[in-house]
Amino acid sequence: MLPYDVQLHSAGGRFTMHPFGGLYWHERNWLLVADLHLGKAAHFRKAGVPLREGDDQSTLDRLTRVMDHFSPDRLLILGDLFHSDLNRSWDGFVAWCRSRSEELHLVPGNHDRLSERRYRDAGLRVQQEQVVEDGITLCHDPVGTNSAGDGYRIGGHVHPGVVLTGTGQQRITLPCFVVGSRSTLLPAFGLRQGLFRVRPTPLQRIFACTPTSVLDVTGVSIPIGSRTR
Repeated sequence: MLPYDVQLHSAGGRFTMHPFGGLYWHERNWLLVADLHLGKAAHFRKAGVPLREGDDQSTLDRLTRVMDHFSPDRLLILGDLFHSDLNRSWDGFVAWCRSRSEELHLVPGNHDRLSERRYRDAGLRVQQEQVVEDGITLCHDPVGTNSAGDGYRIGGHVHPGVVLTGTGQQRITLPCFVVGSRSTLLPAFGLRQGLFRVRPTPLQRIFACTPTSVLDVTGVSIPIGSRTR
C-alpha cells in the first residue's frame, strides 16, 4: 500500500489518505471513514433486486486492514454506516465491533435509521451531528446547507469519483478524495456504492484511489457532472 501524506489547506493538521478511502489524522491518532452502507445488498434483495452477497464482509475486512495499518486510538465513522432498516447484515458488524479494542464512534448520516440502542449495544459511541476538534468539524455532509461554522470540515455523503482517460479514449472512474480550502470530501468506504463524478474547481486537489495507491490527479481529471449513484 502507498498511502499519500497531505497537509490540508486550512486545517493545520497532517493527514494520510489510504487507498481504501480512510483518512488518518496523525495529531489525534484518529481514523476517519464515511459511507460504509453495510446491509445495502440485503436491503435490495428483500425488495427482489438480486444484488451479490459478500460485499459487507469485504468492506469490514478492508476496514480491519486500514485499522491495523495505522493502529488508531479511535475510529470515527462519518455517517451512512448502515444503509437502511435492520437486516441480518447487522450481526456481522456487531461481531466485528466486538473484535476491536479501539474507541468506535459514529456521527450519524442520512441513512443511519437504526435506534441509538442498537448502536450502543454494538459498542459504538453515537455523536450528534458533528464533532469539532482543533478547529476541524467532522460531519457527514461537509459541503451541504446544514454545514455550519467557519472552521475546516471533513466528511463524506457525496461518494466522489473522478474520470480519468488513457490512450485510445479509454475512461475509468475512480473514487477520490476532494481537498479544498474549506473542506475535504472522503470517498465512500463501502464497496460498489456508486459515484458522483465531481466537477473540480481551481482551488481543489483531487486524489484518486486505486486498489494499491492514492494518486494526485489534480488537473488531469475530466469535469463531468452527472450522478451515477
